[in-house]
Amino acid sequence: MTRRRRLVWLVAICLAATCLAAVLAGAPVGAQQPRPWHQLSPEEQRRAWENYQRYEALPEQRQRMIERRFQQFQTFPPEERQRLRQNYEAYRGLDPTQRREFTEKYRRWKSDQR
Repeated sequence: MTRRRRLVWLVAICLAATCLAAVLAGAPVGAQQPRPWHQLSPEEQRRAWENYQRYEALPEQRQRMIERRFQQFQTFPPEERQRLRQNYEAYRGLDPTQRREFTEKYRRWKSDQR
């Protein structure tokens, strides 16, 4: 990938990360336009850059899955998106031990569903 193409891809991913952050924060879809990189706070820039690096490190198949899930999320009714945002915020508030316990319980529940 050329340097210019990589830079264009970086900007696109950063804008997508900004949009996703707005969606997860509860902003109505389309209510605000993504802000240019230079208008992001240093913390937002750091998080966007880390998200981009993690995304780039994923296999292409995983990247496509993430893109499909985000597109699917955008089609949900506002109440469902809000419920998912609240669940996500609750999960982010868990300490590492609680997260591990949650993940283990979720995996057990998921395996029982099969």
